[in-house]
Amino acid sequence: MKSAFVRKLLLRKGRLWIFSLSLVLLASCSTQKNTRATRFFHSFTTRYNVYFNGITSFEEQLDAMQDGYEDNFTHLLHMHPVSAYGVPSDPQPKGDFSRALEKSQKAIRQHSIQKPPKRNRKKMSDPKYREYVKRGEFNPFIHNAWVLMGESQFYQGDFLGALATFIYITRHFPWNTALMADARVWTARCYLELGWLYEAEDALLKVSKEYTLSPKQKRWYATVYADFLIRSGKYAEAIPYLKEALKMADGHSQEIRMTFLLAQLQAKTGDKAGAYRSYQAVIKKNPTFRTEMNARINQTEVFTGSDMSKIEKRLRRLARNYKNRDYLDQIYYALGNLYLSRRDTTKAIENYMTAAEKSTRRGVELAISQLTLGGIYFDRREYTKAQPCYAEALPLVDESYPDYENLVRRSSVLDELSVYAGNVELQDSLQRVAAMPEEERNRHIQKIIDDLIAAEEQAAEEARRAALLAEQEANAPQLDKIQQVTTPTMPGGSTSWYFYNSSLITAGKSEFQRKWGRRKLEDDWRRSNKASFSQEDITEGADEEMSEDVPSEDVEVAEADTSSYSDDPKDPRFYLQQLPFTEEAIAASNEIIADGLFNMAMILKDRLEDMEAAMANFNELDRRFPQNDYRLEAYYNCYLIGMRIGDEPMAEEYKQRILKNFPDSKYAVALSDPNYLENLRRMDLVQDSLYISAYDAYLAGDNVTVHTLYEYTRTTYPLSKLIPKFMLIDALAYVNDGDIEHFKSGLKALLDAYPSEDVSALASDMLKGVAQGREVVAGAARNDIWRVRLGGGDEPLETGISDTTQEVAPFVSDLDVPHLFVLVYPTGGINANLLLFNIAKYNFAHFIIRDFDLEIMSFNEISMLVVKGFYNFDELTQYRRMLSAPDGVQMPDGVRPVMISEQNFKLLVEGHTFEEYFRFVEDNQLLQYEE
Repeated sequence: MKSAFVRKLLLRKGRLWIFSLSLVLLASCSTQKNTRATRFFHSFTTRYNVYFNGITSFEEQLDAMQDGYEDNFTHLLHMHPVSAYGVPSDPQPKGDFSRALEKSQKAIRQHSIQKPPKRNRKKMSDPKYREYVKRGEFNPFIHNAWVLMGESQFYQGDFLGALATFIYITRHFPWNTALMADARVWTARCYLELGWLYEAEDALLKVSKEYTLSPKQKRWYATVYADFLIRSGKYAEAIPYLKEALKMADGHSQEIRMTFLLAQLQAKTGDKAGAYRSYQAVIKKNPTFRTEMNARINQTEVFTGSDMSKIEKRLRRLARNYKNRDYLDQIYYALGNLYLSRRDTTKAIENYMTAAEKSTRRGVELAISQLTLGGIYFDRREYTKAQPCYAEALPLVDESYPDYENLVRRSSVLDELSVYAGNVELQDSLQRVAAMPEEERNRHIQKIIDDLIAAEEQAAEEARRAALLAEQEANAPQLDKIQQVTTPTMPGGSTSWYFYNSSLITAGKSEFQRKWGRRKLEDDWRRSNKASFSQEDITEGADEEMSEDVPSEDVEVAEADTSSYSDDPKDPRFYLQQLPFTEEAIAASNEIIADGLFNMAMILKDRLEDMEAAMANFNELDRRFPQNDYRLEAYYNCYLIGMRIGDEPMAEEYKQRILKNFPDSKYAVALSDPNYLENLRRMDLVQDSLYISAYDAYLAGDNVTVHTLYEYTRTTYPLSKLIPKFMLIDALAYVNDGDIEHFKSGLKALLDAYPSEDVSALASDMLKGVAQGREVVAGAARNDIWRVRLGGGDEPLETGISDTTQEVAPFVSDLDVPHLFVLVYPTGGINANLLLFNIAKYNFAHFIIRDFDLEIMSFNEISMLVVKGFYNFDELTQYRRMLSAPDGVQMPDGVRPVMISEQNFKLLVEGHTFEEYFRFVEDNQLLQYEE
């Protein structure tokens, strides 16, 4: 009993002693003390407690990110899934590093020792000791927590935060050279993810020069440097670094990903054999089915062997497997690639078409096969077949797709080109069928009808099978699937507004063209003739609008015998009614063909710069229709092609054709000038100055100079793009001369020669105004622009045309209402954009809180820059004084500032003249409004 009591007493005292000792140790291990014991305690606790939990969570999340990420195989793979944070259209990585970040911050907060140790004076003579006591951190393990914090921020997608952390490490742990080297490489990696390539290159160069790297560090350096070279487009230089980086790939998924990337780089640099081997290495590493499928498909793109039977059998076997039904588009695309590598274009096209038919996902996989098929058709100049391929593919990809801008450009050109190519093919086909013997023609038409009926029956059967399959799947247990309503989605899950999403715009454009055809972007786009001018407008003063393509219930259509017409594609009459049997119908068909050949040649020359294809169409036009209406334009463009490609004999041939057949044309006038080439080179340099001089002369009332400059430009530079503007001011100058007949004939000549130019609408309105009996006012000189009425009535009042019948409300005087500051100038008399820039720059520099709106308005010969946002006249006056100060804005010659209330400005543009407003200011003694 006594011995038991003694043992209990000793045990109780022992526990008390251990507890007391623990309190002493804890008190002595505060981060405010720096001894050997505290350093050991905090280092040990950091490593095996807080840091251990953090690094464990970090590694679990990193593995989940690398293993679970679905790469986008339509472009070069990312070196690591984390890079997808910078490409929102790509699948985004998954991984929550918040726990690792929290633990690293906790370790730093609780165990960082920044208090210097008590100095040992005996050791102060030792440089290493002096350096040691000057450190900012004395926990020998805490730097690992800082690295974990930076890496957690990085893989969380906070690249700026990670950059700041690693820069901190480089500044506060300079004694740890290995850590410094790693941290600098990490800063380079952060720069890369931020898109700062210059800074990344600079950081990597400093690492290679300032540090001696261990083998492991060399591979880490190679990983980041390879990423830098890839982002810089230096694929060949990146390959050796990527091979070195593969030796330290972090995990199986990363090894597969980097090997796939290596194969892509080898393919891009022309090493098809190396790329094939690398893709094979991917397949051997037992990747996911999706990765393996893409590796096998990409192998077909770089296949260079002679025996493709093994690959073909493997792909055919995959296609027969029902489980791969969603991958049939990719499988048949791969088969198409194999045949294309053997130059068997026919079978390649068959498989690409099958890929489109079998596509179930209707995504980027379909786009790839369609773009490849469209490219084949394009190279073969089968534009009507190429156009729908591009039109279907582009809505399925986004701006990150390789060579996206060029694909959009080609698709846009094909949209226009295919219209003319389709017209030529259709008319040729119709003429060919019309020329057949009647019995053969009827058989041909009946075959078309039979094929149509068979296609409808096949489509109905496929629809019945699909419905049956859907019913069976719906009745089967669906434990691992969630039925969802299919809705249109964008590549990468984009939810941007329609007009900011180029893929949606492309899809809408394609749908519009299927309904309406190719239409120019302009007002009244449904009209067949956009010109508002016609001879009836002049002779009869007609004011009716032109007829539209779209039938209207208000338009009476002459009744015709419709007994031989049919709109049923299964009725032979449907096809017979389209055939050109009469000479008139054949002539009309030939006109469509000639128009198509000419416009195809122009598009190929100007927009695609395919001179060979353009010449083929010009030659075909000349061969089939030697007397076509486009000969002059075609000859001149052939001359330009000859000059461009350096074929002088060809250029000379077409020059002589122009001089012989069209001696009075503007092209003949230009080409007959021995200085033609020199004039052509000088034209762009001098035409603007000539026009400005002529315009200034017109405003000054110097009509002789206007006529002289126009005549000089017409004869010296007949091909100048400014000739229509010269013709307009030349005609207007006759108004000042009082010669109305020359004014009218000049405008008619302008409309006949240039019906589609921007000034043609103005000329047409002027002629219509004259035809309607409106008075022609002489004098539109610089000092007379204030007498021009700005608007009013149903018809805008144009230059030189006056309407004295309208009544406009009078101006009113009120200083306490919102006002405008209007800078008025003759249209074309100054650089309007420069004036706008100077005013905007002044406002931005001098008014931090206030925001003034700027708007440029034009009323033919009068233009104005309107500054809005003044609450009353006093505010406007102060602004005017500041603007006129020495440090204000120097107004160009010809600009007149006008201060006016918003109400009076509205009355002004509704039909008053500036002269009337100035008279109102003077009559009401509103001196404060005057300059």
